[in-house]
Amino acid sequence: MPTLAALMTPFPYHIDIDSPIEAAESLMEEHQVHHLPVTRDGDLETIISRGDIDRVQSPGHRLEEQQLYVRDLCARRPYIADIHDPLDKILLAMADTGIGSVLVMKEGELAGIVTVTDALRFCSEYLADLTQKPGDDIA
Repeated sequence: MPTLAALMTPFPYHIDIDSPIEAAESLMEEHQVHHLPVTRDGDLETIISRGDIDRVQSPGHRLEEQQLYVRDLCARRPYIADIHDPLDKILLAMADTGIGSVLVMKEGELAGIVTVTDALRFCSEYLADLTQKPGDDIA
């Protein structure tokens, strides 16, 4: 059984909890990511997503008129797993709980991130490899 190491994005970009939301948006745009681990004084705190930012910036949201900081979005606890955890159990947990990302730790340090997009891409490639017939890759 593959582990999380097989599909995680290693060494993900992250942002400090006291950064303005605009900094998080810029980082997401620049690196084409939808999730950012959040740190406080270098320690992992939580995670925010593009959807979190969109929600607080939507018309009528109670925070829309204020300067927003990453800390304003940090209401949830992240799903954290070990780099050696079996992939099937983590994917099932993601499906059962509806979470969109898993922070991957190695020896107590952030090693990577797995998102639903990563999982779908991995499964697609796995299925393609599984159904490939001998000689299909010969041009």
